[in-house]
Amino acid sequence: MRIGIIGAGAAGIASAIRAHQLGAQVHLVDANAEPGKKLSATGSGRCNISNRAAKADTYFTDDHTALQRCFERLPNATVCEFLASLGIPTTSSEDGWVYPLSYSASNVVGILVDNLAGILYSPHTLITQIKKESDGFILSTDEKLLSPVFDAVIVAGGSPANPQLGARNNLYTQIRELGHTIFEVRPALTPLETDTRLFHKLQGVRMDIGIDLLYNEKSIVHNTGNIIFTKWGLNGPGVMDISHMVSPQQIESYSLRINFLPTHFQDIKNNLQDPALINLSLLSHLNAFLPSKVSLFLLQQANLISTTTSQELSAQQRSMLLDTIQNQVVQLRAVRGFQHAQASTGGVPLAEIESRSMESRICSGLFFAGEIVNVLGPCGGYNLHWAFMSGLIAAEGAALRSL
Repeated sequence: MRIGIIGAGAAGIASAIRAHQLGAQVHLVDANAEPGKKLSATGSGRCNISNRAAKADTYFTDDHTALQRCFERLPNATVCEFLASLGIPTTSSEDGWVYPLSYSASNVVGILVDNLAGILYSPHTLITQIKKESDGFILSTDEKLLSPVFDAVIVAGGSPANPQLGARNNLYTQIRELGHTIFEVRPALTPLETDTRLFHKLQGVRMDIGIDLLYNEKSIVHNTGNIIFTKWGLNGPGVMDISHMVSPQQIESYSLRINFLPTHFQDIKNNLQDPALINLSLLSHLNAFLPSKVSLFLLQQANLISTTTSQELSAQQRSMLLDTIQNQVVQLRAVRGFQHAQASTGGVPLAEIESRSMESRICSGLFFAGEIVNVLGPCGGYNLHWAFMSGLIAAEGAALRSL
């Protein structure tokens, strides 16, 4: 069994190693000079490699039933077991984020590269054509044909996210020519630019908030998570996890509604009416739960003086303050592009793939793995988990298809 694998990111490397373990002759090709270039920058260099909570319903995709079959095929723990077998032990945080024990993405890449021993690897190889013949697949660049003919091809070429790390989008045309649909590819896990007038005094504040994405003033998705206020808008997982829901072509129809106290709103409501706390200033009440910058901002928005005590607050003023805490709406101006995105949404529909093998339902012998498939997880190791998991499934599907 001769298998060609396009793309030497997490999915492609996992595919190559597993297919080689199963006895296949593997040729791994990548347009970059070195394998694992995007992987080496993952998790700010700490390599958030998986998540214990990864399951089908934590992902955005066109076919959750198919994705559920992927997780049935390879349960969550399989990825960490595979990495451990390669010499990469892992650990996890209380919230389930999985890291290598070294907390080093570059170390992980180095160990994965060591495990490519015995596998033919061709860097600087940009595949410009995937051609299906009666006896297999021919892969070619602008300069040459790769030989011999491949019995199966695994496309693990990633997405355009992070072009500064060598990401490309050249494979979508070839895949479409083989009969597949390609959903619109958009930046995902990327910051959002907003009207800067409202939050300009909060620049640099980092905190957990509740956030609703509004389309024509109606909520289409809710999220709770950490955000950072910047000079141009909002960054952090709280907004990055919902950024793929925004259509850049209709940006004027989108806004965000922010709740500054999603988990402690009832607490501050009670405190403002607690007889034992009537002499506390409003600033002190808010400072018990919020950064000072945010407290001052909210009091200003509610037209209240910071030194006013809760005893001096009228019922109407208290209601206005509580509403101000929960309902700050800001207009979106832009979705930051692929250069700032950690991932993408769109690509090959999962519905066009046999999920237990990752083989195309349209072109037999063609397999897919990783970000090129329309599967997107939130921040926290979910997308690397998908890359490794789908890579392993594709490798086993390709290597064992003739048995």
